Amino acid sequence: MKPKLLNNKDLTLIEGILTRWSGKLTWPAFSEVVARELGRSSISEYTLMSYEPIKQAYRRRKETQRKAKEEATAPLGDVTIDALITENARLREKIVHLQSELKIKEVLWKETFVRWSYNLSQMPEVDMSKLMADVNQPLPATNRDD
Repeated sequence: MKPKLLNNKDLTLIEGILTRWSGKLTWPAFSEVVARELGRSSISEYTLMSYEPIKQAYRRRKETQRKAKEEATAPLGDVTIDALITENARLREKIVHLQSELKIKEVLWKETFVRWSYNLSQMPEVDMSKLMADVNQPLPATNRDD
């Protein structure tokens, strides 16, 4: 089994980098930015590619960039219209990217809930019927002065 070079916090940071990425996305440029953000001297693109969540997020970001480029129409000559078209394309790209990220997060949360439910059911002193009855109860109010 290969050693894990990146933890879950690193993976979340890397996904954030991809979400904010603008301009041409390449593995060398991406790995350079990731290394800088993680405070490391370098991190190879092959290391990043070995993590399936990173590889999938990278692929989705490339796809959203490609779609945005295809949707942008030819300039019409009016600076205002060109600016609106560019902004529209950028926003469409962001929407598509965020929708795909949301779907992935929903799957991850569902898997986490199922795993936690199973683990709780294996604990000897946990009453699952009581737990499931209380799952929809509101959280108690706290007396915090913010």
